Amino acid sequence: MATVHVVLAQASGRSSTGATQPVINSVEVAADTMTSSGTSAQSSAAAPADGWEGLFWEVTVSGGNIFGKFGSNPTAASDTGVFITDGQTRNFAVSGPSEKFAIKDA
Repeated sequence: MATVHVVLAQASGRSSTGATQPVINSVEVAADTMTSSGTSAQSSAAAPADGWEGLFWEVTVSGGNIFGKFGSNPTAASDTGVFITDGQTRNFAVSGPSEKFAIKDA
């Protein structure tokens, strides 16, 4: 069982010199904290149907490893998606409208 924090945000920050920063914005579009289990569960955070381009997921895992899956109605499983280990924070670009993220214990 792991605690998984999911943030959906844009990446449009600029430094004082005007250069782009490779990080998400400080104000999120949506966020959700979940507890993983042996059954796949979807985050309440979801990409919008319109305006999803340029959004990113930031997923932080604490307390265990998880399997994750993105999609319009995703199911996390051991044979598909992503594997995120305890203590990792990973970033992913949103791939389509209404995208969600599902998690399951690894």
